[in-house]
Order: sequence, then C-alpha cells, then structure tokens
Amino acid sequence: MDHSALDRKYFIDPHVYNCPYCRRRHVTYSLESVRVFDWSIKRPCIAYFVKCNSCQNVSMHLSFAELRAKSITTYGERLEGYFAAGIDIDSGIFYHQPSSLFAVDARIPRVIRDLVEEADKAQKLNLLTGASACIRKAIYELVVQEGGSGEHYQDKVKSLKQKFPNVYGGYFDDLATALELTSDQVHEFSSAAFDGQHCKLLLETLRAALHEIYVLPEERMARTKEVQRLREAMKTPEQPTDKS
Repeated sequence: MDHSALDRKYFIDPHVYNCPYCRRRHVTYSLESVRVFDWSIKRPCIAYFVKCNSCQNVSMHLSFAELRAKSITTYGERLEGYFAAGIDIDSGIFYHQPSSLFAVDARIPRVIRDLVEEADKAQKLNLLTGASACIRKAIYELVVQEGGSGEHYQDKVKSLKQKFPNVYGGYFDDLATALELTSDQVHEFSSAAFDGQHCKLLLETLRAALHEIYVLPEERMARTKEVQRLREAMKTPEQPTDKS
C-alpha cells in the first residue's frame, strides 16, 4: 500500500508529524501550549504551539476549531494536551507557520517555487484573488522557462505535452483551463465560480506537474546510477593468466 501522501502532510496523527524545521519525516511532537484570541468581535481563533521532539523548535498552527482530544473525568469534561485521534488535523487548520516547506522541491526553479509558496499562503488565509494571481504567474513562468509555443498562453501550456511526454498530459490541460478560470472567473464572476476548493485543486495540480517535470527525472537518474554502481561493484575482476 502506498502511504507516500503522508509525507506531504503536516500532522499524521496526534503524536507524529513531519517537522518543518529539521525536515525529519514521521517524528514525534508535543502540543506545548494553546492560546485563544479574538480573530474578530464574534469569532475566536485558537493558536496551537507544537514542539518537535527531535530539534526542539516550535511551530504555530491556527484554527477556528477545537482539535484537542477530550476526556471525561470525575469533575466533567477535560481537554487533553494532544490532538484528537481519528481526525484529519491538517484540514482543521487554516494557517501554519512555517507554512508549507514540504510541497515545493528545491529542484523546481526558484521563481516558480516562490510563487507557488506565496499562493499556498494566500489560499490558507482565503485570500483568493492574491492566490489566483500567484498561480497564474507561476504558470506563465513555467511556459517561459520551458519554451511553450502557440498563439495564446493556453496553447503554450498545452504545447508542453510534446516536450514532456512522460508527464501526465491532463495536468497541462488543467493548467491551461486554470489560466482562464483564474483570469476570468475570479475577477469577473468571483461570487460563485472560484472558491477555496477550486484554489486548492489548482495548487495541487500545479505542484504535481512541477514534481513530474523537475523532480522525478532527477530521482530516476539517481536510482539508475545507483543500480549501475552496484552492478559494477559485483563484477569479478579477471584473474591473471598463469603462463608458467
């Protein structure tokens, strides 16, 4: 069973997460403290402070929901010092600090990577116009970096299917559609056409395409070189011929 999706999450369960500081996967953490403040006059917000048990650094996570486990004691209900089991902790949190250090690989060109990270931060704060602008700019930069051809940007994005035949072609079709969606529907018909779920879908599509374009080829090459190295190491050197 493939559990690689867990590597892209912040919190895996109430006791294990992926640390944004030491970059260790599946390391234990502690819910150090919780603070409640007023996001608006009638809307409280909860800040969860989490410490990595490996590097000891603390990250902050904001939510409008109570995500801690609850227990019943002699004196009534009590909140525990850890998140509840059986819930998707990430989905209950709208902002992390550090925000998203796992999604964008350093092998992706810096100008594109920065735009994707900015879009991700804007999406988490529901700043959809800003997120859409960053997504659109990131797609434009991808076209420029990889030399897409065609009269319109949508055509240029789709032309990349020929340059990258090993990448799922549907990603490029979706990104071409995203240019129209983020350009027209956000700014002209934003009331119903574009929401947080649309934005999240486009970001995930863009991340997936960038991963297949820039990351997977290098990983395949590295594996190939390692196999070749092992093959060479297994070769038995020829024994010298006895001429006596």
